[in-house]
Amino acid sequence: MTSVTMGLLQLGHDQEKEYVTQIALEASLKNVTLHVFTPFDWDSETNVVKGLKFDKNSLTFLPSSFILPKVIYDRCFYSRSDEAKKAAPIVRQLKEKAYFLGYGLPDKWRVFETLKLHEGFARLLPETRLLKPSSLVSMLKEHKQVIMKPLAGSGGKGIHLVTKSKSSFEWTDASTTQKMSHQATPIKLSEELKRRTGGIPYLIQPYLSLTDGDQCPYDLRVIIRKGTAGKWTELGRGIRYGEPLGIVSNLSSGGAIKPFDHTALSDEQKSVLDAIIDQIGDHLEQHHPRLFELGIDIGLDNDGKAWILEVNSKPGFQTVLFTSDHLGRRAVHQGPIDAYLRIKKHVLKQQKKRKKGATVINE
Repeated sequence: MTSVTMGLLQLGHDQEKEYVTQIALEASLKNVTLHVFTPFDWDSETNVVKGLKFDKNSLTFLPSSFILPKVIYDRCFYSRSDEAKKAAPIVRQLKEKAYFLGYGLPDKWRVFETLKLHEGFARLLPETRLLKPSSLVSMLKEHKQVIMKPLAGSGGKGIHLVTKSKSSFEWTDASTTQKMSHQATPIKLSEELKRRTGGIPYLIQPYLSLTDGDQCPYDLRVIIRKGTAGKWTELGRGIRYGEPLGIVSNLSSGGAIKPFDHTALSDEQKSVLDAIIDQIGDHLEQHHPRLFELGIDIGLDNDGKAWILEVNSKPGFQTVLFTSDHLGRRAVHQGPIDAYLRIKKHVLKQQKKRKKGATVINE
């Protein structure tokens, strides 16, 4: 009988160390051994991985060689780095060899296009265009400020705020808040766009006023995950606050976390929020199967309107872990193990059916 094993895929062995260790501990309580590896640890010719295996006796990850796990939880975060670019084609190969809990979402533009197909979500999306010098100038004529975001990546990296006056463009790096300006000429604009983007695709949106009374940018992060019988379940939610007069609320850019205050919402806002959480997983999966977990970032502007800012298929869990009780935190770490055990049970059932069928034929 084929052994059904579980692996957790990362770009680096030190990535999300605490999160991965907690998953491994929960796995050991259910007699599941967690194998952790990077795409570069796998030998495609032998199908052997030289990675790490959690040892329940020492409660540590130890170097180990093992056959590629049959079920994989993918936590690779892709960015502009050469390492990420090299890993992407290997991961595509791995998806043909093993069962991934989730295949993940495509880039921000394709996700935006998919969300736009849903009548209810379309009204909650900021105006969004692919970045070109002409589209940037056009949007700046309609709006005072514009946000630029890379199509791929997360954590607030590579985001810029652009403001135009009659004679100049002003650029603000969202991570550092450093500003620079130059003359409003086509040549200068083209040069600065090339320098800021590094030649990779970007999208642009109007800059929304999503700040509290202290001028801190904030948004609501909600995490949902597919549970029993394929139903989407909310794991938790929390508010991410940026620094005063900052641009983004991402935690990697100095943000902070606070519990979500349900009483601060109007009945209409609660209704909109519930509709997003209840419907967004199924809608996205109709167009981008298979998905396992989603991080939904929702903004509330100064007029009380809700905006869907971003949906991420590999969300960070800091917000939920910080705002949840003990049982909530355990649910976060148990989810991948429970999903693995359901898949394993299904595979073993199929194997037994095939074995039983073969016995009948032989008789």
